[in-house]
Amino acid sequence: MSTIVILAGGITEKGNLSKNSKKRAEKAYQIFKENPNFNVLACGKYSFLYSKNNIPLKTEAEATKEYLLRLGVPEKNIFIEEKSKDTIGNAYYAKKLYFIPKKEKKLLVITSDFHLERVGFIFRKVFGSKYQISFDCVSSIFKNKKEEKRIVERQKELLLKTEKMLYNMKVGDHDFLKGKLYKLKYYKEKRSNWVISFTTKGK
Repeated sequence: MSTIVILAGGITEKGNLSKNSKKRAEKAYQIFKENPNFNVLACGKYSFLYSKNNIPLKTEAEATKEYLLRLGVPEKNIFIEEKSKDTIGNAYYAKKLYFIPKKEKKLLVITSDFHLERVGFIFRKVFGSKYQISFDCVSSIFKNKKEEKRIVERQKELLLKTEKMLYNMKVGDHDFLKGKLYKLKYYKEKRSNWVISFTTKGK
């Protein structure tokens, strides 16, 4: 059996999914309709960029599950992972909390086009060669060309930093991240340099 993995794409403080998050869920639903024996794993707590004073009313995984149910995915086929706060966390907790316990080896990861290259690197690095991983993406919604350019350039920068961060990690060794996630210098730099983008503000 294969599992469709929907990566976190943004949620508002009121618990509403961003347009890009909804598009990812809709893509997963279309795939599920053609493969009704698949499971769907919705990933994400909320961005680590949120402070304690503006935490969303629900996790992104829970909001995605609710949306999938409205689209028509049966509840028995939907699973959620509510610990991750970024893409590396998506991969780490999906493997640790879902794929290892369930002994699942096949996954189809859904994300947005601007995010695909970095997602591919992270998931292959965290999961390793024992897993059969494929990827699909949706076209992104940007406010304008300026925002699109900024987001794409930021993803390229983050890919380089992610490759550096995980350089000493052996492929498939997710335990490398145990106890380190969100505590590394990498995350402190991200928190100080980032503003919450369109993907976390939503519409």
